[in-house]
Amino acid sequence: MGNTRHPECAIRNLAREAKSRLQCNRYGETAAAPLPHGVSPAQREICFRLRKLIDAGEEIVNPIAQLADREFMSGLSHEERQRYIIRLAADYAAVRDEIRGRGGTDGGTRA
Repeated sequence: MGNTRHPECAIRNLAREAKSRLQCNRYGETAAAPLPHGVSPAQREICFRLRKLIDAGEEIVNPIAQLADREFMSGLSHEERQRYIIRLAADYAAVRDEIRGRGGTDGGTRA
């Protein structure tokens, strides 16, 4: 009985988030609003970046420009840069819709 796996278990999700925070040296971050199981690592990172911007008191005016990794983008070709921006925009939209769908505040992320 102890080996029964429940992939949607809330405790497993919390353990996964805690492990990812430890692996990324984000010890001080809390799991205030855990994301549902199945969220991509890119979407999880966007959520952490949004929380960091909001906690710093910054207004989210142009989320794609504010979330993009400029150093990473500088090494990409034009086509790769376009793909990166499109993926970032899609991931941001998914995170934004998830935040709004839960009834949470959107933290100024009006699109």
